[in-house]
Amino acid sequence: MATLRIKQITTELLDIPIKRPHQFSTEKVADKSFVLIRLELSNGVVGIGEGTTPGIWWNGESVETMKLVIDRYAAPLLLEEDPTQNERLLQKLNRQIRGNGFAKATVEMAMFDALGKTYGVPVHQLLGGLNREKIPVRWALASGTPEGDIEEAKSLAGSGTYANFKTKSGKETPEDDAKRNIQIAEGIRGQSTIGIDPNGSWDRITAMKWMDAFFDAGIDFLEQPLPPEDIEGLALLSAMKKVPVMADESLGSVHDALRLAEARAADIFSLKIHKSGGMKNTVKIAGIAEAAGISCFGGTSLESSIGTAACLHAYASIPNLDYGCELFGPGWLADDPVKNPLTIKDGYILVPDGPGLGVELDEAKIEQYRRAEQKGVLIR
Repeated sequence: MATLRIKQITTELLDIPIKRPHQFSTEKVADKSFVLIRLELSNGVVGIGEGTTPGIWWNGESVETMKLVIDRYAAPLLLEEDPTQNERLLQKLNRQIRGNGFAKATVEMAMFDALGKTYGVPVHQLLGGLNREKIPVRWALASGTPEGDIEEAKSLAGSGTYANFKTKSGKETPEDDAKRNIQIAEGIRGQSTIGIDPNGSWDRITAMKWMDAFFDAGIDFLEQPLPPEDIEGLALLSAMKKVPVMADESLGSVHDALRLAEARAADIFSLKIHKSGGMKNTVKIAGIAEAAGISCFGGTSLESSIGTAACLHAYASIPNLDYGCELFGPGWLADDPVKNPLTIKDGYILVPDGPGLGVELDEAKIEQYRRAEQKGVLIR
């Protein structure tokens, strides 16, 4: 059989509305933007991938920067290369493009989808095999008010859609944030529980002051309460042995994972394939966590069914995914750019079992949500 080659890489931007406004620590959004990549092989198979971020405030990348990096820098390095040598190609990208993990993860996603389709196997078989067929999902409460969050949690828990939740914090002062979260936890006590995600917006004193109250309120975890660089502060909070501390923004690379493990600065790692530069890096990070006795949580960048499927293939291969996931992106969007959207039922999301990512583009929806600008195309 002739050696496979990467023949064409194209990108385009999509803007898809969401079902209700979502409050992050820095902004409130009403739609979600994506960069869609198509990677065609010499055998005619086309792999798809998706890049998206919570916002440029989160790590410095946006869908616009991802598109530029892929079109102008990554694609020329990959055209005419053998996609079966994906590890070598990823190292090539790392040597010649510094950072830009979200863009690299988008390229890797399309490469794995194309290979899975070529070999007729799901991507998780290319990552070491399936460890679980479904993963419990935690919904993020971000209506903007504690009353709205309590009402939403009770409704979703009552319907059986989601069993547990987490809150987005950081818009208010750390003191008011802490009080608001305790109000929400008390408001749903007996029906469900929450984890808290301040997106690195709190300080050490506030977090330490409220740890006992969080423990008494039954808070499941405290996700990235301190700025990403404050590893020592995270270690102090973890040493209190109250509410488990989860690292997210502090954890981007395998090197970050080792540093956090050595400093005993986290009880849980929040995994995200985009921030770590791809599915393979995510699995490597989980391996470091497993060796250090650290649990993992399947984080989200609020992907559609495309990116969510990629996350599922990686997370479902990880044995120490003890805290489930938050892959609620497909249920959060008002529409989904695939023909067969992933579904969440009874608090779980099922891992796709079709070849590649296991999802197929809906070209009519791609046309509907395509941003009105010239597509990036590189052909050789």
